[in-house]
Amino acid sequence: MKRTLLVTIMLLFAGILVYAQQAGASSQPTSAQTKQNAQQSVTEAKTNSSQFESTLADIKTKITSNSDAATYKRLKTQIDQLEAKIKNAQAQVQAEIDQGRTVSAKLVDDIQKLIDQHKEAIAEMEAFLAKS
Repeated sequence: MKRTLLVTIMLLFAGILVYAQQAGASSQPTSAQTKQNAQQSVTEAKTNSSQFESTLADIKTKITSNSDAATYKRLKTQIDQLEAKIKNAQAQVQAEIDQGRTVSAKLVDDIQKLIDQHKEAIAEMEAFLAKS
């Protein structure tokens, strides 16, 4: 029984030593393992970088698209409003003429100013198209 106890204690002690050596060895990776880990990190970082670049390109495209849409909407609204004002002013002048009344030079000048603003808005729209 003493021998069995002694053998058991020695086996237990040997097991503890082996376990301690393995635990110590596994906490210290080899140079090859470290380099493999570094290679995996580089590969993952390059993949992430590529995804970041792609996402940034998409964001820039969307920003440009939003800006272009806002510019077009603003110019289109401006042109439409000017056209409506010009048509109303011309109809008013035509009604005055049809009734035999004289038309003031100021009213004619106002129509000319609206037409000039309309031309400027068209030129701005053309400049917008040219930069695209």
